[in-house]
Amino acid sequence: MQDPLSRVDLNLLVAYQVLMQEKNVTRAAERLFVTQPAMSKTLNRLRILLEDELFVRSSHGLTPTPKTLELEKPVNHILNQLTELMVTSQEFDPANTAATISLATLGTSASVGMPIFIDKVRQQAPKVMLISQNIDDKWEDRLRSGNLDFAIVAKNKFSPDFVTHKLMNIKPVLYMRKDHPLASVEHITLEQRRKYQHMAVYFPNFETTREEVQKLFASFGILSNVPFLTTNLMVCLETLRKTDMLMIASDRLMDSSIVAENFTYKPLEDIINLKIDALSLVQHVRTKNSPLHKYLTSLIVESFNEADSISTVT
Repeated sequence: MQDPLSRVDLNLLVAYQVLMQEKNVTRAAERLFVTQPAMSKTLNRLRILLEDELFVRSSHGLTPTPKTLELEKPVNHILNQLTELMVTSQEFDPANTAATISLATLGTSASVGMPIFIDKVRQQAPKVMLISQNIDDKWEDRLRSGNLDFAIVAKNKFSPDFVTHKLMNIKPVLYMRKDHPLASVEHITLEQRRKYQHMAVYFPNFETTREEVQKLFASFGILSNVPFLTTNLMVCLETLRKTDMLMIASDRLMDSSIVAENFTYKPLEDIINLKIDALSLVQHVRTKNSPLHKYLTSLIVESFNEADSISTVT
């Protein structure tokens, strides 16, 4: 009897993984540096090998069949194990490692430690390119698919297929320009706050609908009077600087010299019961033994600890 593994070409499994991630033959071909016809032939070989259609064309690209979905997890596991086996057998040298690493960050808080981290990577691993972007509602799926390496989020509970590291504590506070009418008030009451309009930097992962936004602000003691939401922090700060509006955001935003020079903030704990949260670094379990990811994880945690220490001293 022929060994079934003798029919398996490892490149086919890699192609399968990329097709699952992209769900588009052209983009998959680009990622694997092959032509589109060659990628189509590879897909046909996969169909013959696995005796299934695997992907059905639709208006949204390639739609995986039930068998394809069933195979996704074990194939990813096999390839991740092989990758770890290959990289761990080689001595890791940050200075000579070329890679592109993607991070999704909670901008209003992650900016505290990110400059230190970027500088460390620039000096210690100059061939590593970092791509940073704001967090979105797909960050968990993107970590699982491999399209994202790390996420920095404010969240308490995580799926068991993620590895997490606490970076620092954060809590919401009330920001205003330094010459705001409430800036000299030591203890701002809820009634005083409600006389002014509020704005916020929001992120789709927890504020995707009008109803959810209203619930969020209700938890902050604001029942209405929220005319402006944006995903752009700079627009928010410029508007805050030129108006009497108020903004609820992380206290770590004040660690930025740009913010500290133009704004002041007031605590909210005396007005409403707010839970102090933590900022966490998240990665998928498949990368926990990767020398590069272990190195970067250590560097990120170290950078945020340094930023936290500097903030505490000042």
